[in-house]
Amino acid sequence: MSGVDMAAMSSARSRILDRLRQGARNRSLHSEQLADREAEWLALQPALGDLAERFIAGQEAVGGKVIRVADWEQLPEAVGPWMREYQVRSAMTGYAPQLEPLRRFLHAQLGISVRTYSAPMELQKDEIFSTDCGITMAHAGIADTGTVVLWPTPEEPRLLSLAMPVHLVLLPRPKIAARMLDFISAHEYQAALPTNLVFATGASRTADIEQTLSIGVHGPKTFLVAIIG
Repeated sequence: MSGVDMAAMSSARSRILDRLRQGARNRSLHSEQLADREAEWLALQPALGDLAERFIAGQEAVGGKVIRVADWEQLPEAVGPWMREYQVRSAMTGYAPQLEPLRRFLHAQLGISVRTYSAPMELQKDEIFSTDCGITMAHAGIADTGTVVLWPTPEEPRLLSLAMPVHLVLLPRPKIAARMLDFISAHEYQAALPTNLVFATGASRTADIEQTLSIGVHGPKTFLVAIIG
């Protein structure tokens, strides 16, 4: 290979590496900006109580069920009646420290077998699909439509909200946005989308070619939301 070709390759390699380094610096800066922007958004959300009521109306309009609790301490007792109503005997949660009191309550007071998801998923698929209830945290809520936004992670994979007949979502009240536009703008998703965001409004619904509606075919049959705060 000629010296000219070698020089050209070296120059091209340097340009590629420079772009990769600059991209990493930009992503780090963007993450910091997003954190600041989200903090500002949470502080400025108007009429949070009204937004929660609008969210509840939207969710109940599509058959979802919603309860409100003042804090995380009140959550276990509040969801107990749901667990009895839907005859939940087993549940799986993601890993979040604030869920520990709920996990203890479900096991000790209701006799529910509760597991915390732990990777790798391949070793737990059979257990996931045979579990009654998945319990996940909400990334956000959208008041106008009663929509829950889920952000699956390695610690809380999509199957926890998809594979089980009952899905319980825990939504902190300050994370409810008025509209989809407000949610996207606050997190700057118009500039950088995550690899997987899930927008869930009620239970899974599927209609065949004759428009016969079936519930729970491609997702949970029962959709429950607890608003905390």
